[in-house]
Amino acid sequence: MKYYYFLLLCLFSIAGNSQSLKKVERSYAFRGVNVVDVQAGSIVANTTVLVRNGKIVEVGRNKQKLPKGTVVLDAQGKFVMPGMYDMHAHFPNVDGEPFPVDDYLFLNLSRGITSLRVMRGAPVVLDWKQKIQNEDVIGPSLFVGSPALVVDEKLQKQDLRTLLEGYQHDGYDFIKYLGGNNQAVYDSINKIAKRIGIKVAGHGPPMGLEAAVNASQSSVEHIEPFIGLYLYDSTRYATAMNTFVEKGLWSCPDLYWYLIYGYQIPKPKLLTSPGIEYVSKDMVARWEKDLYGIDSAALKRKYDSYSLRINAYKKLLSHKEGQGVKLLVSPGDGAFIIPGYSYLEEMKLFAQSGISNANILRACTYNAAQYFGDDNLGKIEANQSADIVLLDANPLLDITNVTKISGVMVRGRWFSKKELDEKLSAIKKKYTN
Repeated sequence: MKYYYFLLLCLFSIAGNSQSLKKVERSYAFRGVNVVDVQAGSIVANTTVLVRNGKIVEVGRNKQKLPKGTVVLDAQGKFVMPGMYDMHAHFPNVDGEPFPVDDYLFLNLSRGITSLRVMRGAPVVLDWKQKIQNEDVIGPSLFVGSPALVVDEKLQKQDLRTLLEGYQHDGYDFIKYLGGNNQAVYDSINKIAKRIGIKVAGHGPPMGLEAAVNASQSSVEHIEPFIGLYLYDSTRYATAMNTFVEKGLWSCPDLYWYLIYGYQIPKPKLLTSPGIEYVSKDMVARWEKDLYGIDSAALKRKYDSYSLRINAYKKLLSHKEGQGVKLLVSPGDGAFIIPGYSYLEEMKLFAQSGISNANILRACTYNAAQYFGDDNLGKIEANQSADIVLLDANPLLDITNVTKISGVMVRGRWFSKKELDEKLSAIKKKYTN
């Protein structure tokens, strides 16, 4: 009996220690590091970035005395930048591709993506958001949209204010508008959302980009609303975009998605996409069947149609950025879009469209944080949340340097390259045996 009580005491002691270990916060110092100032588009050389309790507490001279117990990270000659945001994610097994959730979260994190804007939410996604906040699960922070609103007969019969306030109360970060054919209801959604203090993001409404601008929809997704109005009437498009900028609205084009679904990328290249080794062979086979299970004539029609729109939009993109349109970055979600890995493809498309590396990095970090009205994210400076990517090379010189990752920190928790590689190897092993 004494042994039994002793064993119970040990078990409770272990459980208590485990819980306390989870709450222990370490101090870290990135010494001798070059800070990427995403706002100025410049480098602050040979700096110390001190992190404690999940926050950046000091950025400055390289000789200051460090608090006792600080873990000094090998950062000499390396570059730190804020963690990046994928601003048009779809959560796996909810409305996204059926990746194992832990793998999906880690693949994003391993590529320096420390936040995800989930475009169609559900109670299970809110549960994951809370698990991540509680550190029960390691992954990017989630900003979760409401269940998608489609203006149909059912929605038109509902009390919209009660519905939107309910979503806000449940913890959704914004309202997702998907579509529908009733402009008046769409306008009401935006008016009510503005009154109660929650953003609306999503597709263009029935009357197109001008209606979205008039309603002040916070972010307009994809390229159709923009290219549709531009090809119809470029003068009206220019007027709408001036108002778009004046109102401080946001655009997330998801260009990479259009290249895939518009057959602009040859199939052999898709089959060797970066990161495809972390995807099951069954999923890759389904993607190939879904995309290419059409006859050659239909494929050619789609190719031509998408080619026209994509090439026209790429010319508009740099002009939009030059006008002051606040851009957001995401490759979208779907076939051959691989969590974390396809994000660089979107960045490269921005660069091909004439946007500078500095402005691309700003869109991936600071712009996204500002979208959520959070001044404690998106920069490397004191009082910021410690979402940090350590790189071996300067991303201002070459945007592909964002893949030369030496480590990632999310909310103050550090993952070295060795740890990242070990976990990636374990994911890969599941699909290569």
